[in-house]
Amino acid sequence: MRKFALLTALWIVCAGVARAQDPDEVPINPEMQREELINLEKENARAIKLHNVTFFKAAYSDDFHGVSRYGETVGKLGIVRETESLPMEFDSVVSTDHQVRLFRDSAYVLSLRSEVGRADGKRFYNQFRILRLYVNTREDGKSSHNWKPNW
Repeated sequence: MRKFALLTALWIVCAGVARAQDPDEVPINPEMQREELINLEKENARAIKLHNVTFFKAAYSDDFHGVSRYGETVGKLGIVRETESLPMEFDSVVSTDHQVRLFRDSAYVLSLRSEVGRADGKRFYNQFRILRLYVNTREDGKSSHNWKPNW
């Protein structure tokens, strides 16, 4: 009985000393991460509307792979080229109905993108379901979050 009590006391002391997180690591706030990912989706839609490639150059990782609106598999440079050369003029590009799932350092966002505009003198109304996988990268070992679309 004494050995059992001694082992239990030792186990409790060891459990109290053990740390669940790195002392420099900031506790994760899932709601903040969720909002950050939704904001990235909204900025993505805004960049498409304005044909602004600056967003894609800054936000997308160099090893990004995705599918263009024409069904082609493209990398980061392909998305940049496509955005610059789109023959469409957009009146509105909106990202809504965001469904976010977080998994440690990765997440996915399923959203609905609605587009209204003109191409070749004709009006168009498009809706897409977008599924984007994000990977949370830590630059230079810092604990700040840096979500990057990856596929």
